[in-house]
Amino acid sequence: MGSASEVFMQEQQARLEFTRSISNLRSRFSNSDSPQFLTAFDALTEAALRFGTCELRMRRADRLDALGLANLEVKRLKSTAITNNKRGLAALTGVRPFLEELATTKSSREELALWRKCLPDLRAEWRDQVSEVNVSAENARHLVRIMDECCNAIDRDGAAGLGKHLSVTLAELEKQRRASNRGTQEASYPWWKIVAAAAIVGWTVYGIYVLIQLGAPWWNYALVVLAMSIMMIFVALGC
Repeated sequence: MGSASEVFMQEQQARLEFTRSISNLRSRFSNSDSPQFLTAFDALTEAALRFGTCELRMRRADRLDALGLANLEVKRLKSTAITNNKRGLAALTGVRPFLEELATTKSSREELALWRKCLPDLRAEWRDQVSEVNVSAENARHLVRIMDECCNAIDRDGAAGLGKHLSVTLAELEKQRRASNRGTQEASYPWWKIVAAAAIVGWTVYGIYVLIQLGAPWWNYALVVLAMSIMMIFVALGC
């Protein structure tokens, strides 16, 4: 049985891998014209870390409990897991101001025309990146669907459409994490991870939308970094 210090080191490594990947993604959008964008991105990152830590601890507690080992440790792990889940939910409140701002953002015809011109390449690039992520075929389809939904939201109603779509996504994530099983499932990746991935994809799509408007030639590289970040959500942050 691993010691408490070994478990702590595993948690720290998972957090480090996710933080390194998501920080790289964040740096691609450091020139966003909305101060709320990065604040919301940071709040979403904090929530994902808290939820992941919660699940890592809860899974270890469940293993120990099933084996009849370390009753005091089981209680401690479950208590700190619940605390992390509550802190993750609290972090989500920092996301709402940006979504409210985005939902009222007007997109010009010229902006939408430029977006639609790049959209086929964006969709194709994302499918290529997802094909390299080590997840099941079912979850690969989820990731493609998530991207398509975000792109379709902009295609229909511009940036405001994405803001409304992400508001629904955030509400679903909160609902899942408040449920008795915290949005986890047997025999598959937990549903909360799918929803968290959807939120991060949505933020990235908005960042790419801005990059396209600015004529930035490196927008497609953001998808490479996004794929790495999503992989860390699925692999590193507890299952």
